[in-house]
Amino acid sequence: MFTARERLTNLVELASQSAPEKQRALATELCDLLIEWPADYSNAMRAPFSALLERVTRGLDRATRRQLATRLAAYAQTPLDLLNGFFFDLPLESRNAILARNDEANETPGEIASDAEAESSLVDALRNSDSVDAAIALGEFLRIDSATAGNILDDRSSEALAVACKGAHLARATYSIMALLASERAPDALDANYARLGLLDSIPQAGAERLLGYWRVHRETAPEPGARAA
Repeated sequence: MFTARERLTNLVELASQSAPEKQRALATELCDLLIEWPADYSNAMRAPFSALLERVTRGLDRATRRQLATRLAAYAQTPLDLLNGFFFDLPLESRNAILARNDEANETPGEIASDAEAESSLVDALRNSDSVDAAIALGEFLRIDSATAGNILDDRSSEALAVACKGAHLARATYSIMALLASERAPDALDANYARLGLLDSIPQAGAERLLGYWRVHRETAPEPGARAA
């Protein structure tokens, strides 16, 4: 078993190497460390290790991200923003738990008036664009990275779209049209489409605002479109 000093030395060595297998090893080691925090480590060290894991995982393949995300989502002490970074890698049940934690952390929803003209322009752009241009248009409107916007539009459940729309205080009609447009790109059964339309009501306002705020803060470091393709 590594001593504390040996473990830190190993992490530094892995962090200095850019090869994919070394980055996967680094991410796995950091995940293990955060879940099984050594008694002789200062709690003040958790934040920088969490930030390093968040940075490293952006360049990993989706299968590895999903494995790490599943482990971290089951650990109650995982920092919320680290979980937010894995939002698109997790199943719906885990996403709902992350959204609930965001809601608890941001208890005062903002009061933002919707802009009907801007929303109409967005809908027109989405209706007349391919998937790449649609992600760019949504990203510009929400002030998030186009890769994150692409992940939102690619979410078959439309939950991420409901989060984005509710967090940005878009009108219900705007969300409904956007959800239908998304369903046209990936057709589903009729009952699934009806479920999408009613999803907005189940999204907590404060939680949606905080998660959207996370996406905005991290817009400069999100992966390029297609980087998370399965």
